[in-house]
Amino acid sequence: MNFVITTLLENCVYGRTLKAEHGLALHIQPEEGKTILFDTGQTCSFAQNAKTLNIDLSEVDYLILSHGHSDHTGGLSTFLEINRKAKVICKKELLARKFKNRRENGVTEIEKLDLGRFCFINRITELVPGVYVCPDIPLVHPEDTHFDEFFTEKDGIIVPDMFDDELGLFLVGNNRYAVLSACAHRGITNLLEQGKILFPNATPELLLGGFHIHTGGEEKYQPIARYLQGTPIQRIGICHCTGVDQFVRFAEDFGTKVFYNYTGRKICF
Repeated sequence: MNFVITTLLENCVYGRTLKAEHGLALHIQPEEGKTILFDTGQTCSFAQNAKTLNIDLSEVDYLILSHGHSDHTGGLSTFLEINRKAKVICKKELLARKFKNRRENGVTEIEKLDLGRFCFINRITELVPGVYVCPDIPLVHPEDTHFDEFFTEKDGIIVPDMFDDELGLFLVGNNRYAVLSACAHRGITNLLEQGKILFPNATPELLLGGFHIHTGGEEKYQPIARYLQGTPIQRIGICHCTGVDQFVRFAEDFGTKVFYNYTGRKICF
């Protein structure tokens, strides 16, 4: 199974016709079968970019939401207006109120959403052939977690957010797989550990997404870098909350394996 991944939205853009914002949205087109959108950015910009790139969002079959932050779910209402058929795949915890310190930072206007289109998952799910949604990310490496300053509401009480709503994505084919992350609050190394468990006979070839270390410094960069040194991953696509400065560090340490995954980029896997 082959896939084409198009970045509809990311923090950076090259060219005059596309828009960028702090957020992420990936369009995933399998060689055969149904199409997937992974997150929606924070505004309708992902939809404008899709139109520019000749991608018909009305034909998307599934929308996967990685977690409940507004820079990944802000375009949800726009998508549901454009697309009348797609199921929304996420964890039920995604709908809880979320905060960055005191600023509310979760899914907006929940009361206006058609929750009948939502499918809440709590175990590894092969959504379409070769596309696995992973809702369980155990904290094998607790040093690679990114919870500071984030809170959520549980039973009417504001508590530290452990990102129980977060999920990752695996694309699998020909004895190899790609790992897609939106923000990796629960740690990109912990998601990679799940890949080793779920697909022991396949090789991880591509790692793509955000690692949430843009303000983390050495203490957050080094655990990831050390882990990646011991993996066979051949391509590392860095974007969004990883940070451009940290991209430079990865490029210094991993050379041509690393690329920046900007708005409009297409990746074949």
